[in-house]
Amino acid sequence: MRFIYLIVILAFAFFFVTFAFENPYSVSLKYYGYLYAEVPLYIIVFGFFICGFVFAALLGAIDKLRMTLRMNKLYKKIDDLEQKNLSLLRGSSTPPPPPAGVI
Repeated sequence: MRFIYLIVILAFAFFFVTFAFENPYSVSLKYYGYLYAEVPLYIIVFGFFICGFVFAALLGAIDKLRMTLRMNKLYKKIDDLEQKNLSLLRGSSTPPPPPAGVI
């Protein structure tokens, strides 16, 4: 698996280096007279790429956290239901059924 990650990283690095060599032109950035800069085109493209990567990673982390919290809540509900089931089986006069798969 590490080999695949290495190949993907090298492919992105190769793309970024060749893109930078092919697009060395400067672009003027202006924003209502407050910001003025001459920036190479590849810096702008790479910046937006990194911003997109960070944004996607944050959304993924938030979704993972939300799912983990929900999973923990469901595990607690399962434990509560198992405890309730055991208490009902202990209070019953009939013996509990044998576990599944035991012959």
